Amino acid sequence: MIKIWFKKILLCFILSIAIIISIIAQNVPFECSSDAYFTHHDSGNDNLFRFTPDFNYTLIKKLDFSINGISYNPKDNFIYGLNESLTHIVRVDKNGDYIDLGFPTGLQGNSYWAGTCTQDGTLVISGGSGAWIVELDITVSPPAIINANPKFYADGSSGEPSFGDIAVDPTSGICYSIDNSTRKLATIDLTTGAVTTFGATLNFSTNSNGALYFDGSGELTAFYLKDIYKIDKTNGAAILAGEGLDITNGIDACGCLNPIQFDKVAEPAQACAGDTVTFTFSIINNSEIGYSGITFSDPIPIDLEVVELPSNTFGGNVDVTNLANNFTVVSITDMEIPVGISEFTIKTIATGNPSNLVNVINQARIAGFTPAWESIIDSNNPLTTAEGDGTAISISPTPLLDFDLQSIGGGCEGTPISLIANVNHQGNYEWELPNGSISNEQIYTQSNATINDDGLYNITFTDDFGCQIDSSLTIEILPSPFVNLGNDSLVCLQTPFSIHAGDNENITWQDGSTLPFFLIEDYGNYSVEVMNEFGCLASDTITFSSGCLADLYVPNAFSPNGDGNNDIFFAYGLDVVDFNLKIFDRWGAFLFESDDIAIGWDGLFKGNIKSEGVYVWVIEASFLNGASIVKKGDVTLLK
Repeated sequence: MIKIWFKKILLCFILSIAIIISIIAQNVPFECSSDAYFTHHDSGNDNLFRFTPDFNYTLIKKLDFSINGISYNPKDNFIYGLNESLTHIVRVDKNGDYIDLGFPTGLQGNSYWAGTCTQDGTLVISGGSGAWIVELDITVSPPAIINANPKFYADGSSGEPSFGDIAVDPTSGICYSIDNSTRKLATIDLTTGAVTTFGATLNFSTNSNGALYFDGSGELTAFYLKDIYKIDKTNGAAILAGEGLDITNGIDACGCLNPIQFDKVAEPAQACAGDTVTFTFSIINNSEIGYSGITFSDPIPIDLEVVELPSNTFGGNVDVTNLANNFTVVSITDMEIPVGISEFTIKTIATGNPSNLVNVINQARIAGFTPAWESIIDSNNPLTTAEGDGTAISISPTPLLDFDLQSIGGGCEGTPISLIANVNHQGNYEWELPNGSISNEQIYTQSNATINDDGLYNITFTDDFGCQIDSSLTIEILPSPFVNLGNDSLVCLQTPFSIHAGDNENITWQDGSTLPFFLIEDYGNYSVEVMNEFGCLASDTITFSSGCLADLYVPNAFSPNGDGNNDIFFAYGLDVVDFNLKIFDRWGAFLFESDDIAIGWDGLFKGNIKSEGVYVWVIEASFLNGASIVKKGDVTLLK
């Protein structure tokens, strides 16, 4: 009997030890590291993998159930997920062993396959159709519902959002997802269920996102089966980062953010020479302990003059060192970094280069975080999608540049003016004219200046960063004299007449004469130039053309008797340029011909006066205005 009793006691002891060992084994937390964790379905159950940032996989364990919605809890360093067949919450330790926490009492709907943990360790679950946005307290068993809301599109779009996975940003606390319905990145309001989609449609090799998480460096990472993408959480753009296992079925993943994040932001990132550039540093301590003996160092480029040292040294000692005229190194030693976000600033003045754009990339570092992942951590620019990148600053030289201003023309009213502004840099020009109007040309031209163009011309140059320089020119427009000879005219010039240059002085006609008037004795072009007391000139030209009647007067009788009265038969006309007169007797015999209107017939034929009677004449003539005539008639010879 004693032996039997002893065997029973020994068996109970062994079973108790096994249970204790089992419980202990199921409560070994993960170590928050740069690695992430990945599950996928395999013959009804799931494999749990650990994989490195370069996506090398190591199997942790093959589970005896199908798990989904896995999430790394930064508060206790366990992975939480959903047993798909039971919709129970399970807690998985670093060995792949798990504890079933039970079904959340009051959970509505189904299709819960997406999970994430908030900064305070609350588990959030959601998924496809019928799955709400649910926050769970996983410190109790079964998990208690803290908040639950049906999900909906914030912009009022129809339909129900559907998530393959969700992920809370460990730093900002914003919950992200890729909406399966719109295939766009989305943010989720955990308190209301409102879903806001943004960015371009993501066209991946498969339609449904299976895994979404923030990796150790804070990058949003998405699995589309074997393809792994980095997602820009500011605009939803995706870049293929690598490949995982060649799988064709269900997947999920989670990760732990580096306990220490170090961000550096420059504002403005595009500065004008002379601007204040402020560097804001954020040391984000996601662990549960503070750190001491931390060292900060930032080599600030010489193009930025340090004018204000760190606003908060966290108990440390500040030192400033000039390094070979290239950098000003600002250091802080023995800093005390508490849990949470610690911020401080350094202010600088952008000095830049007087002729060229300056681009600098600046990166700070902190050291001494033990046992964090890295003892030395370089700063990250959170305004870009890349992780661990330096802070880029562009300094425009525009405020240091000089305008090359030129004025061509101007002075007298009516002359052209050109104003030329040159800056050895790309940008936009704007002229403000004396009358208040605006010109956006680099060269402002006015072909015919008036008195209204007199005054101050302001020019502003704005470069692509919005940096500006200003200058001005004063243009004086002097009044010009006025002269008007009248309109071109048709005249029949029988007697000379005068034209006048008005009430002007310093008159010069086309022939060099300087009288106030000019005598017109012939047809043609006549011009005059006048000058006033300011030395300004004005000129005018007039043309006189023949306006005489294109005709001839031919008398019907003459008496070549030598009494000096009507002795010669003439034709009379003005502006005749070509002329021909022929005389015939009444039987058609040719008697006389003249090619000059000034030479008429004296009645003679072969030296003898013809007898009284009627004679026939024919005249052909052309005139100065281009007209031509042919006339015929008879004339009576009297004695």
